Amino acid sequence: MILVRPARLSGAGFSLLEVMISMAILALTLVVLIGITTNNVRNTNHAKLMTAATFLARTRIADMEDEVLQVGFGDNDQDEDGNFNDQGYPAFRWHSLVERVELPTDIANKTQNQTSGMSQSNNPMMQMAGLMGGFMTTLIEPIRVGLQESVRRVSVVVSWDEIGRPEQRLEVVLFMTDPAKLDLALQAGAAAASSQNQNQGAGGSSGGAGTGQGAGQGAAAGGRPAGAQTGGPGAGFGAGTTGGSRGVGGPQ
Repeated sequence: MILVRPARLSGAGFSLLEVMISMAILALTLVVLIGITTNNVRNTNHAKLMTAATFLARTRIADMEDEVLQVGFGDNDQDEDGNFNDQGYPAFRWHSLVERVELPTDIANKTQNQTSGMSQSNNPMMQMAGLMGGFMTTLIEPIRVGLQESVRRVSVVVSWDEIGRPEQRLEVVLFMTDPAKLDLALQAGAAAASSQNQNQGAGGSSGGAGTGQGAGQGAAAGGRPAGAQTGGPGAGFGAGTTGGSRGVGGPQ
């Protein structure tokens, strides 16, 4: 007996294997879509928190600037911690560090060594440059000390926590200046320049006085032999007052 398999009707449904394959494809697609959506939400939240942290860091920097204007910088490094509960952001924390700026101490020596050879040159322009370089060396050290006292390196770190991510942080680094100490530094530099000018003027006056004294002595000494040899008043008065007096006293 021959069994004949009935033909499949056109309106029949899917087989179990086809349904399982379709469900697997749908599940994978949903997983990918859910992951993409989750990452988008997480990135949006991160951007929102980052924007808030930026504004909070600016707020902290503004507070530090006000403190500098009121009390100035301390002699040592300042390390502080806190939060933004007063601003309505308790999830954010801040850490600030104020550090002294150390400048090289051999700038004046290097400048003096570079300009010392110019002062001994036969070229007038090189001599002028050497003199100006020597004058600037007197200003470098007061300016260096003034900058060290009036400028600080300030770093502000704002940190917060996010779901599914480790501790997030935003760091801002800047250099802050104390106007009061900067004015004192400029005044010290001006005082040093004025003192240098006075010393140079005093040296020039001493040199001029010595030249005049030597000329007077030479004239007086020159008058004495002339009056003694000729015995005439004309030679004595022509050479000098002392020699002229002796010439007048000669034989007539």
